[in-house]
Amino acid sequence: MNKELKGIGTEQLHQQYQDLIQSYSTEKQKIDKQSLWVSVIRLAVFILLAFFVYLSFRNGHIDFWIVSFLLLVIFLFLMKYHAKLFTKRNFLKRIIQINKEEIQALKGDYSAFAEGSEFEIPAHDFSLDLDVFGKDSLFQMLNRTSTSFGARKLANWFNTPLLSSNEILERQNAVKELEPLLEFRQFFRTNGLSVKESNSEYEFLSQWKNQLNLFFPKLIFKILIYLIPIINIGAIGLFSFDILSGKMLAALLILTLGFVGIYTPKIHKIHQKLSKRTALLEKYVKLFSLMENQEFNTNLLQQLQQNLKSNKQKASGVVKELSKILSALDSRLNVFAGILLNAIFIWDIRQVYRIEAWQNRNIKKLDQWFDIIAQMDALISLANNNYNHPQWVIPEISDTDKWHLSELRHPLMKTLECVSNDFIVSKIPYLKVITGANMAGKSTYLRTVGSNLLLAMLGTAVHAKSMTFYPIQIMSSLRTTDSLMKSESYFYAEIKRLQMIVNRLRDGEKLFVLLDEILKGTNSKDKEEGSRALLQQLIKLQTVGVIATHDLSLGKLSDEYGESIENQCFEVDIINDQLSFDYKIRPGIAQNMNASFLLKKMGIV
Repeated sequence: MNKELKGIGTEQLHQQYQDLIQSYSTEKQKIDKQSLWVSVIRLAVFILLAFFVYLSFRNGHIDFWIVSFLLLVIFLFLMKYHAKLFTKRNFLKRIIQINKEEIQALKGDYSAFAEGSEFEIPAHDFSLDLDVFGKDSLFQMLNRTSTSFGARKLANWFNTPLLSSNEILERQNAVKELEPLLEFRQFFRTNGLSVKESNSEYEFLSQWKNQLNLFFPKLIFKILIYLIPIINIGAIGLFSFDILSGKMLAALLILTLGFVGIYTPKIHKIHQKLSKRTALLEKYVKLFSLMENQEFNTNLLQQLQQNLKSNKQKASGVVKELSKILSALDSRLNVFAGILLNAIFIWDIRQVYRIEAWQNRNIKKLDQWFDIIAQMDALISLANNNYNHPQWVIPEISDTDKWHLSELRHPLMKTLECVSNDFIVSKIPYLKVITGANMAGKSTYLRTVGSNLLLAMLGTAVHAKSMTFYPIQIMSSLRTTDSLMKSESYFYAEIKRLQMIVNRLRDGEKLFVLLDEILKGTNSKDKEEGSRALLQQLIKLQTVGVIATHDLSLGKLSDEYGESIENQCFEVDIINDQLSFDYKIRPGIAQNMNASFLLKKMGIV
């Protein structure tokens, strides 16, 4: 079910997700009924099997043995079929839950999705100020990743947005192609959530690449894993023809077990690390298969798909091979099977050798393949953002220093609950000085501009009627805090932040600067002089950005730098002895303030 028209609204999206829930729920009910009947039939077959096995041992008639064998085959088939139904049932449960979560997301509730707080970088250029990570953050709003690699990739995209117009355009095209592929995106996420994983998987892969091999590629073990099974099977054959005594056969098998036992402690450590990831690898096989079998048209998606092949081998097949080897090694968990297999085939040594041989052939490719999964996981999150916000737009990229954002709204606010404003800058240097009363909307405006610019450089849709932008590094100082650990005051922390901005500008870096009420930690005269000096320096250093302030005197700088400084404001009106905010940006310097009014209104003064 695809969203074919850009004009589709939230109500229609809600109904689409609701229809999917109904469809998958109906399918799940059928699976539940089938599963129940299979369980009943399997139980009946088991009872019959036990009865005929009993008759076979009691009477020894060949017909009873044949029936027992046929019943065993049927029983094993029913077990396998029931396992498939169970897997399908779990898949349907997850995809139903995914659609329920999307309905909640349409209502502005993103609590079902990871916040990404672990990816927050202290003193980052903008992430703290723009609410990139944490509860009700931009990351949580967009995040639909289902792998630890994907979550890390999406967070990295947020922390280091693209600054190349070509790369942004390439990602935009990929996201546009993925947007209507609702089934592909949901199947990818559903399979990705089939096995829970943590960020430790990323560290494990890095460690495994550098792990020393125990058996591979030593020639002696390459010979022994074939020679010993041949000797032991031959000895069993000789024993069956009474050529070899039982004592000799037992001694040979015990000797083989002793040989395996020498390496058992080390094999056990290897198995402990890898066995937990068998189900995880099976999950990635499904994700690789989904990507390999989907038809893509855009360059980025086609490139990702092509990179999943190596020497005519598909990633899904190569990873499936490792999954099968790990499953074979898991046989050692069954005591009787483990003893028998190791006594004849030196099973554990053989499987570890195969794992190490696989690792030697594929570990470098595995790194690349997991990165491809991570990219697809992150791209799906961006595409889902586009799909869930049909009223948002894909921004156009300017080849000059130009920003034109029309009817701009904060991405985390609902369209009908948010007042829109424009943001227009046509050259560098250019600073907008925004004045206004408390609670009038200055800080929200700064975050609105910054957040949408960030989303644009991610390659996803923005909350605006139209947007043309020039990619540029964002740098903000909106929420500077003091540090007791470093014995830093608020004022000193802010000064250090401003110093970093100026130094980077002096080094020739282009920055889009967002500053909110600078130099709050000093007296009025000192603040005024310092703020004026800072703005003059920013103009000199060819800066573009927005500065919000209560200091009306900064508006006078436009008299000196009329071509580079624009005064805008958010006004507060007093109507019928009540404060009234319209949250609309206006030209000029603010005329009304509300602090003294509120103090009187609340009886403080």
